[in-house]
Amino acid sequence: MRTKIYAICALILAGFAVKAQDIHFSQYYASPLTLNPALTGKFDGFFRVSGIYRGQDYGMPGASIFRTPSLSADVSLFKNKMKGNAFGVGLAFVNDVQNSATGKIATNELKLSLSYILNLDKKKTTQISIGLQPTLNWKKNSGTYEFPQAFNSSTLVYDPTNINNETVPQVKKMYFNFDAGLFFNTHPAQWITFYIGYQMANIARPDLSIVSPIPSAGSKVVDNKLPFRHMIHGGFEFQLAKKWVLIPGFLYQTMGAANEANAGLTAGYIFQDKNVNGKQEKGTIFLGLWNRMGNDVNTAFQYRNITPKIGLDYKNMRIGFAYDIAIGGMASDAHPVPDIYRPQAYELSFSYIGIGPKTYKDRDLMFSPRF
Repeated sequence: MRTKIYAICALILAGFAVKAQDIHFSQYYASPLTLNPALTGKFDGFFRVSGIYRGQDYGMPGASIFRTPSLSADVSLFKNKMKGNAFGVGLAFVNDVQNSATGKIATNELKLSLSYILNLDKKKTTQISIGLQPTLNWKKNSGTYEFPQAFNSSTLVYDPTNINNETVPQVKKMYFNFDAGLFFNTHPAQWITFYIGYQMANIARPDLSIVSPIPSAGSKVVDNKLPFRHMIHGGFEFQLAKKWVLIPGFLYQTMGAANEANAGLTAGYIFQDKNVNGKQEKGTIFLGLWNRMGNDVNTAFQYRNITPKIGLDYKNMRIGFAYDIAIGGMASDAHPVPDIYRPQAYELSFSYIGIGPKTYKDRDLMFSPRF
């Protein structure tokens, strides 16, 4: 039992460490500006508003939950004047709150996204885009935090005097960061689209530590700078007959010692596809099953989530829901411990695309990943 309790404590703290460094979603494609700045302005229309909310780790002790809402808006400019090429400009805000019984850490990000989208052929079926994203971050922590070194190995009682020479001041910290990305898509035939993107995040490598070690003789200098994060994502869209679409996709990212892979398949049924007053109105319902797995800062700790998803794409609106179910790793350690439940998470997302003051002649040419 003691081993299980230690494991739970370590897993909770590992979760805090990773989430404090970078934010990500299971429905990553539903938050394009936090996924890749090269997706800014990459849609059919004039403006897009997107939002997503993630609640994570319900069922863990001490109300150790994470809440991550995000809201973004971007515009696609000059498509008519630039022969289908375009500039994208957008703004995204992310609020990530890690809450426990003893305190919380709140991280806010304000992202300015800029992109240029270039057509590579006259038929406008192949495009490449580049994006840049300066980000202003501010972090606040409050309350007291418990460290695994402070648990007495014999009594399992928390001893606040034994915290490995660390203090946690109640501070506010502001820092600057910078991301960049590339995105490529091609539509070689009517029934297939392929896309792939790359993002390099944390280019500015800010020092975001809020834990200040007490100096001691012979102590090592710790690098508290945020590591670079490299991420690649891609997939296909297959149109099957007139009523079905298949969307396999993947995402892989690495940051310091942490790695994560996310892959799955989504199937869509087209329940409406008709022309109304010269405008094409389309409706598709989606069901998907995805798998996310990897390791956190401690390379010996493996985790895995199975994520069923459902979504609706109707006219210019998209909504989605995903539910993460932990299996193995954290779930196995949590199962035999009283009052501890299987860690879980859910996400709600939405997106709306506006045509703007007039209908674009270049609609249906700007591809953006979906579901």
